[in-house]
Amino acid sequence: MSKFIENNPSAIEVLIFYEREKKANGENLNEKLAKLIGKDDELTRLFDKMTMEDTEAKRKEIRQLVVNNQANLRLCILSDIIDKKPIIESVWNIAKIIGYFDMDYQDFEFWFGRFSSGNWNLDQKTFSDMSFEVLGNIMQKLDFLSQMKLRNVSRGLQNIVNKKPPPIDHISFKIDCESSQSILNLSIFKSKGTDSDRCWKRCYNGEDNWKKSFDGMKVLLSNPRLRLTTFTWNIISSEMNVQFIDVINSLNNKIKIENLDTTLDGDLLIDLLKAIEPGTLEGLDFIGKFEAVHFDRLAQMDQWKKARSVRFQFYLDISPDFHHFQHFQDVSINVESLTMDDILIVKKLFVQNDKLKAFYIDAGQKPSESEIVEALGLSNYFFGERSDYSLSSLELPGSNECLEVSISESGINIWRETE
Repeated sequence: MSKFIENNPSAIEVLIFYEREKKANGENLNEKLAKLIGKDDELTRLFDKMTMEDTEAKRKEIRQLVVNNQANLRLCILSDIIDKKPIIESVWNIAKIIGYFDMDYQDFEFWFGRFSSGNWNLDQKTFSDMSFEVLGNIMQKLDFLSQMKLRNVSRGLQNIVNKKPPPIDHISFKIDCESSQSILNLSIFKSKGTDSDRCWKRCYNGEDNWKKSFDGMKVLLSNPRLRLTTFTWNIISSEMNVQFIDVINSLNNKIKIENLDTTLDGDLLIDLLKAIEPGTLEGLDFIGKFEAVHFDRLAQMDQWKKARSVRFQFYLDISPDFHHFQHFQDVSINVESLTMDDILIVKKLFVQNDKLKAFYIDAGQKPSESEIVEALGLSNYFFGERSDYSLSSLELPGSNECLEVSISESGINIWRETE
């Protein structure tokens, strides 16, 4: 008996159901089974038993066998070859009788062509027969574009590609405006490991092409094994931002991103952060606008609490609660107004959190330089070489570290130094 039959006994059950629904009588079935797999009285008894079972219940059972393993269709395909059925009729009959219309057509076409050529070897190896380990090793040798092309060959290869981490770690979306048109630029590249610094770029012009980019993005982000070092979304179009978040909200998995760089505002940014797996996100770089309610919601999220660095490039027209930054290592923020209480809170954060390395604040309005020096109790105060900023040191009690403080017209920077 063929090893295929030994390893796939359910293929016989699928064949017998298929033949029963084609109204094959016992004698004709015996002749066909003899051609396919040899004589076996047990198969005839199985056929007789199946005729006594409820058709629709059995069809559901058979359909699940095919869903689990499309190799269970091979004997049905070979049966149609013996009956000299054309491929279109064979596909339609099998789909209609078994009730399975989502089959892998490339795989079906391969076996139909092989059997039609006279090669009835059911054990012929295909990609779907190779071990996942072997196929996975093959996939890992391929670059990103090659893997994406293989996904379109068959569903089996698509599943294998999806089970391996994609060979990329950066995705960047940016908009360029040329004349009256907006062009979406997508950059995908790898920065670590072998074949690093390889980059793939695509430009999308017009809404129809934008949809293609979003569809492709969903394919990538749906892979639970994808882990990005950086994801950049630098888009100012509110329409495209909403479409992007619609894609994000449709995902069934959390995205793994280490560094996020985005222009999204308020609610849309919150939605994006919700889709990122907490604990993977280390760096936040925000350019969008925020209201007080958004900042409060942001500070309650695990994604925020577990990040290490944050930068707000856009001026915040609110006065954020600086206590929300107490767990970070690096902070850079732009505010319209900075109070003395804010500055003292930042000093306190350095005392409470020995992991805080630097806190940079650009401010539209702030206390005078002399007020800051007096309030912080700064010593060794002197001007910088360009005379547009001043430097001072602030000792940290019980530590061999000190705080370096730089005061300029645009703001105040504080960072930790070891003495």
